[in-house]
Amino acid sequence: YVDSHYNILSHPCSVVLLDTFVSILLLNLSEPAYGADIAKLEYKLVVGEHGLVIQVKAFNHKILKQYFLYSQLIIDHLSDFSFTPAVFEMIKEELKKTYFHMLIKSEVLAK
Repeated sequence: YVDSHYNILSHPCSVVLLDTFVSILLLNLSEPAYGADIAKLEYKLVVGEHGLVIQVKAFNHKILKQYFLYSQLIIDHLSDFSFTPAVFEMIKEELKKTYFHMLIKSEVLAK
């Protein structure tokens, strides 16, 4: 866990860019991460208060090696991040729908 005191989410544009980044990264990890799912590793990539939060959990010490391998897989995908225009368009449309549904919820509108 890396904590910074700079609030990266202080601007709506930053929130959208980070959401887009996380969505593409999760898509890129979905195929190589299949082995982690089988090994019962739990992982989450989420947008936190100060930026990207990466959580990898192992249920017991027997799968510790897979834990480190999967952590390295995430780091490798972060350092060699890439995507196609088609993937970007797909994620963009998905996020537009997500934001639209978040905005039309009555409790969000009431605030």
